[in-house]
Amino acid sequence: MFKEIFEGLYLLKVPFGDSWTGVTLVDDDEKVLIDSGSRLEDCDEYIIPALNELGYKLEDITYLTNTHSHGDHIGSYYRIKELCPKIKVVASESDKDNVENPAQKAISIRTKYPEYSPAPQSYLKGVKVDIVLKSGESLTKRLSIIETPGHDSGCVCWYDKKTKTIITGDSIQGNGTPTQGIAFYQSLDDYRSSMHRLLNMDIDNIICGHDYDSIGSIIKGKDNVKKALELSLTITNVYQKYINNRLSEGMNSAGDIAVKMINDLGCGMPPKLFMAVYTVNEHINKYKEEIL
Repeated sequence: MFKEIFEGLYLLKVPFGDSWTGVTLVDDDEKVLIDSGSRLEDCDEYIIPALNELGYKLEDITYLTNTHSHGDHIGSYYRIKELCPKIKVVASESDKDNVENPAQKAISIRTKYPEYSPAPQSYLKGVKVDIVLKSGESLTKRLSIIETPGHDSGCVCWYDKKTKTIITGDSIQGNGTPTQGIAFYQSLDDYRSSMHRLLNMDIDNIICGHDYDSIGSIIKGKDNVKKALELSLTITNVYQKYINNRLSEGMNSAGDIAVKMINDLGCGMPPKLFMAVYTVNEHINKYKEEIL
């Protein structure tokens, strides 16, 4: 069921493996659904029944949008539009193409390090984007978009002006999730810049897309928001120091470093290492830049 976290902001935890992925409902005159679970079936099995419990139907949703186009967040987009074509799909400039072709995004991520990756989610179906927003623009009177790349180039946060809450998806990683092992970002520089961007905003609360090691999923209060963002930055420095030490010891394989790092610093060993390998390689590249 949808649970009201802050005024007019409801979180539905849709099962995702041994964990969950978040779907957020912004309940206002124009209702907005943010993210959609990992499977087409999540619409029928979880989202529609949860809306019904609140007295709403899928047809009451004005806008469908997302935090980024990874499979666990955009999985039932196609089914939602199939059932309710009048819903307007909204995307950021940086993510429009991924919303329309999420399978290609999945293939690009999971074929970079094929020896560490599961099969690409080539079954993902895209939908046509109706509205494209630039970072900082408003969708409704209470909701605006902030581009926060790092985890992926198309990541955004949604800022609720009424409660000063950001809906972050995977933009803020903490120390990662057990399915990742450690924090997962494809661009270390962008990730750090996004954390600094959020630190400079007037934010009272955070709703994350998963339960993250060291920060959780719901962060209440300006001081705790600051701590979570600063900790996420600090963790990148901890990772860098750790990886620098492994490299100086002669350990050069990103996969080997990822396994050792997850065992020493992580929050659970994933069945596939590709997300951790992305992060480790970002830090290896940073190490190489610093010694040149």
